[in-house]
Amino acid sequence: MAVIGNPARGAAALVLACSVLFGAPAVAGAAPVRPADACVAGENLGEIANNFISRCRKGSIRQVFPGEHLGDTLGFVRGCGLKSCNTAWKLLNDNRFKK
Repeated sequence: MAVIGNPARGAAALVLACSVLFGAPAVAGAAPVRPADACVAGENLGEIANNFISRCRKGSIRQVFPGEHLGDTLGFVRGCGLKSCNTAWKLLNDNRFKK
């Protein structure tokens, strides 16, 4: 004799599985969950500064950010030692520009 499961439970499992596979939130209207360190400059040292700014910082940072470092990785900006790198690193970690 075969045991048939609860159809509502099976439907809920299907919805959850599809949401995981296709990246949709499990609950309608819920925002996707990001890790807490997703927008910490020190945790994203391999990312290009321009991409990090677009993803995690307000657009107003671009008015004061040294343009020559927009194409550099955050790791390079952190350790290069130039005055412009120090300025860029401080701006990336300044709470005024966090989204």
